[in-house]
Amino acid sequence: MSRDYYYLNNYSNYGIVGISRKSFTRIAELATNHVAGATVRRKGKKAISLFQMANPVQVAFRKDGKVDISVDVTIKKGVSVTEVCADIQNSVADSIMMMCETVPFTVQVKVSAIG
Repeated sequence: MSRDYYYLNNYSNYGIVGISRKSFTRIAELATNHVAGATVRRKGKKAISLFQMANPVQVAFRKDGKVDISVDVTIKKGVSVTEVCADIQNSVADSIMMMCETVPFTVQVKVSAIG
């Protein structure tokens, strides 16, 4: 069964705090688009390439409490793929850590197009 929220252990007696899957997806998408030379393109938006992903950012909640984030990106022609992918991982990691603090996660980047 798929969960739609990551519940934080905030040790409060006032209730439970959860972060939605859509929030993680949007944070990762914005962080990736912030990196020079990389974009996340959704199907239906204008793009140079013919290959477009319907869901370029995927988030999975594991039973051990970790969040797996997978990002399919389009890399600009002429830039270092290795450097851009490392920058994407750092940008997504920094954004998740800043906005969600205690959530353990992994970030995987897959280059789906050069454009």
